[in-house]
Parts: sequence; C-alpha cells; structure tokens
Amino acid sequence: MIKMAQLEDIRKMYFMEDLSIREISRRTGIHRDTISKYLSLEETKPPKYKLTKERNHPVLGPYIPMIRQIIEDDKQRHRKQRHTGTKIFGILRQEGFSGGYNTVSDFLRQEYRKQKEAFLPLEFELGTYAEVDWTEAYFYLNGKETKAHIFVMKLRGSGGFYVRAYPFEKQEAFFDGHIKCFEFMKGVPY
Repeated sequence: MIKMAQLEDIRKMYFMEDLSIREISRRTGIHRDTISKYLSLEETKPPKYKLTKERNHPVLGPYIPMIRQIIEDDKQRHRKQRHTGTKIFGILRQEGFSGGYNTVSDFLRQEYRKQKEAFLPLEFELGTYAEVDWTEAYFYLNGKETKAHIFVMKLRGSGGFYVRAYPFEKQEAFFDGHIKCFEFMKGVPY
C-alpha cells in the first residue's frame, strides 16, 4: 500500500509531467502494475483494504447468530439496560462456549464498528477552500546542495496548486506566499 504523498507524486508525474508508467516505476521503485492500479482510481486517495470473504470464527462461529440477536434486541432497550460484553460473554458461557472473553469482545467491536460507520463527505465548490503547507526540497546551487522551504497552496475543489520556494519558513514567507498565490490566481478563495 502506498502513502498519500506517493500517490500525489505519481499522479503529478503521469498527468502533469507526461511521464510513462515505466519511467515513474524506475524513479519511484514502485511496480508498474501498482502504479497502473492507482492511476485508474476515480478518487484521489488510496483504497482501504477489503476482506474478500468473511473471517472464520471456529470457536465463536456457532454462537454468532445468538450474539447478533442479542445486539438486535438491545436496540429496542434503553441504553443503560443493554447487554455489555461481559454479560454477553456470561450468557455464552452458560450455553457452552469454551472460548475466551477477548474473542467475544473482538467480535463485538467489529459488529459495532459496522453499525457506527459514519463520515462527513468533504465536497468543496470551486474556489471556496484552500489548504496551505510547507515542505522541503534539496537542490544544487553553484555546486553546493541547498535546502529550500517550499510553500504549497492547494485548492480543494479543483485540485490545482501553487508552489513557491523560500530560504526559510518564517511568517514573512508565509504571508508573501499567500500574496503571490492570490496574485497568480487573480483572486482569493472565499
């Protein structure tokens, strides 16, 4: 699995610098098939790992329907009267369960995580939101390796970005980077 910064570098090399997948692979050390897979993604973030089939629970398996029924019945109860992991473990022990408490609590954690998955989609209109950050780059100036502090402003709606190098990361460079970026864009995000 590659990191977000690597994905952005790959996309930049392919879409903006017009480099071939083979050349990107040579420069990054990432296999060509992996690069092709990430370039074909619709979204700009790496995919999360997905199980191809549900995990086996050799000890807990026969008791899973009972656990799910307890969880379903608890949805009708007041929050303070619902079964805890310890209570569910006790019920399973009475039914002949020979496994440990951690087996039950791990399964319950997975079940509740499935139910509580929530997110707030981040969708931005064009020109309404920008992010600013610093990064570092090394280059040769008069034969001597020199470090540059790179001001980067990225527009979230369009994905466009502005980059400018400075000799330091001070407040004056931060403000100057904003001013130069807004002049370049002929406006400001609102």
